[in-house]
Amino acid sequence: MRDEMSENKSANDSNWWSTLPGLLTGLAAIITAVTGLFVAFTHLNGRSEPTPPSSTSSASSSPSAASSASIASSGPSAAPTAGSPRSSLSGAIALPELHQVKHGGGDTVITILSADFEPIDADRRLLKFRVRYLNNGKYPANFWKDSYRLIIEDAPRAPTNSLNEVVAAGEAKEGDVVFQLPVSAKDVVLQITSGEEQSHIAFTLP
Repeated sequence: MRDEMSENKSANDSNWWSTLPGLLTGLAAIITAVTGLFVAFTHLNGRSEPTPPSSTSSASSSPSAASSASIASSGPSAAPTAGSPRSSLSGAIALPELHQVKHGGGDTVITILSADFEPIDADRRLLKFRVRYLNNGKYPANFWKDSYRLIIEDAPRAPTNSLNEVVAAGEAKEGDVVFQLPVSAKDVVLQITSGEEQSHIAFTLP
């Protein structure tokens, strides 16, 4: 009887020791599987969550926005205003009471229709006369720049544009006579020549 109990005890002990490694192996496999699932879940969860916007990007964009605003605000200020010195260098000139001359006993009638000036740069400007040439003679006549000079401080200046027209008898034409002069020039005289005759029309510039 005692021998049978010892045999049963040894059989039970051997069965327990033979199944323990199997239990440990199974437990290790379960732990490994659970760990793998946890890592995979954590990885996927981390990728699905949106990354919060960086505060440095908004901060870095503010200087460019400020510079754009400053550039936009500087644009209109570059244009000359009505009261600026440059705007005072352009405009119309009041015609004197005598702004028409007759040569050749009335065969040639030259009328100054308007006078305007505009700036070239800080030191120079253009003076433009709109002129009408009426030919009352029997023959065609030249309406050209060589008949006009602008006298500034007793020094005559030739026109800068190329006026050269032929006016038929009994007809009239209009054209521009343009001079370049310094901004400092204020009192000028337009000299008009037809053959041996000369006439002078004085202008005062602003």
